[in-house]
Amino acid sequence: MTDLPILPEDEDEDDALAAEYVLGVQDADERTGLEARIRRDATFARRVAEWEARLGGLNGGFAEVPAPNLLPAIEARLFGTAPAATRRRPLQWLFGAGLAAALAVLAFVMLTPPPALPLVATLAAEDQALVYAARYDKAAGEIVLTRTSGQAAGNEQVHELWLIEGDAAPVSLGLLPDSEVRLSHAALTPGAVLAVSLEPAGGSPTGQPTGPVLVTGKVGTL
Repeated sequence: MTDLPILPEDEDEDDALAAEYVLGVQDADERTGLEARIRRDATFARRVAEWEARLGGLNGGFAEVPAPNLLPAIEARLFGTAPAATRRRPLQWLFGAGLAAALAVLAFVMLTPPPALPLVATLAAEDQALVYAARYDKAAGEIVLTRTSGQAAGNEQVHELWLIEGDAAPVSLGLLPDSEVRLSHAALTPGAVLAVSLEPAGGSPTGQPTGPVLVTGKVGTL
């Protein structure tokens, strides 16, 4: 059995909503609302993806049930009850062609690897006065930082981005002078922490944060 995470009380409700969404137990209006939230809330979308991964294996516990043969009833409704070979052939061909097309689509889906989930993080101050949205462009090997709330640093100062992995010392990823910046970085992993500090113009003189840390965020997947 997969161990489920123990969450703080204020996260329990969102985690339960994500699980219910994956199980499909809400009514249509509730599901529509949750789908809209998934598109705008990266943290909630990550919860849904995690529950999909946990519950995906449950389908294997159900035996396959053969579908009923509905073709005779359909033919009777379309052409009457009297069997006629000349009438059966066009409909049988239609069903055969449809089945072939469906199998072709299924084969394409099964052979196409699923797209990798993008790595994302939201770096925010407690009062939301400063917010950075981060995403990792794996193809380009770049971290894209977009300031969605707040202002750039004042004169003779600059925002600097840091990567913190485990107990390792912070590593500078670059300066953030503009509202959107692309920074080269070879790799980024879920669970790593991104932080922005306020530094003198030109960046930290010591290679470590010297000014106040303004915002932080943990890297996750969407």
